[in-house]
Amino acid sequence: MGDATGPRTPRGKLRSSRNAAKHWIESRTILSDEQAEAATLRSGFEEDFKPEGLIEHEIIDDLVMNRLHKRRIDVAMTREFAKATIEKTNELLENKERPAARYWLRLAGLVGRHSLEVEPARPDICIYALESLIKRIADRGPDPQDLELLRIVYGSRPTERAARTMHMLADAETMHSEKGDLAAPTRQKLQESILATLRTEVGEQREREELASELVAIECASDLTEPAPNKLETLQRYRTANMREFTHLMDSLERVRRLRRNAD
Repeated sequence: MGDATGPRTPRGKLRSSRNAAKHWIESRTILSDEQAEAATLRSGFEEDFKPEGLIEHEIIDDLVMNRLHKRRIDVAMTREFAKATIEKTNELLENKERPAARYWLRLAGLVGRHSLEVEPARPDICIYALESLIKRIADRGPDPQDLELLRIVYGSRPTERAARTMHMLADAETMHSEKGDLAAPTRQKLQESILATLRTEVGEQREREELASELVAIECASDLTEPAPNKLETLQRYRTANMREFTHLMDSLERVRRLRRNAD
């Protein structure tokens, strides 16, 4: 087998260049989407400080990199706060709905049917299943199989309205077995209540889908590696270190200029 020559495709080379510095924030490479900003920063620093000689130009380069690092930290901080907000919203929604959902499940006699905690399907899958179910119930009325479908979709953690629908379907099944065919007005009223509840649930699942999409968009905003543990704390440390470096670079520039003035 010949010696490895590294990545050959443009995409592979780009990924390899990013691997050289695992932490995006600390990378000393100006990334492709930072080129224009880096040029603007360099032009501004050169306009402000009018560097002379190699050392002053190198300090200007370091100042550009320092300011790019600061912007990366700001982006990461904004992303973490946005993610935390969405996650908290989801948590509050679940905590608000859980007691009511358990109540409807108890009324339907469905509590304890699952020995294990089963996660509900993703919002987009819930929406697809619910819209199909709405069409079927609108065409032929409620059916015992509808209850089983909801249990499959929502697992052991249905929302309040899903649990309420399960209760109504269980009620319909019980009434049907005890009384034979339900009277038309009773069946019609039950059908309308189930459909109204399911349509409201579809609307709420769409809101959950939007939150999930926002979270994915934030997660996928960059495919570069960021610090994972204790993110906020880590980012605060990066910010502090970045300010120390900035102060040090400005001091260095001043010292070089003072030496030049003394030499003159």
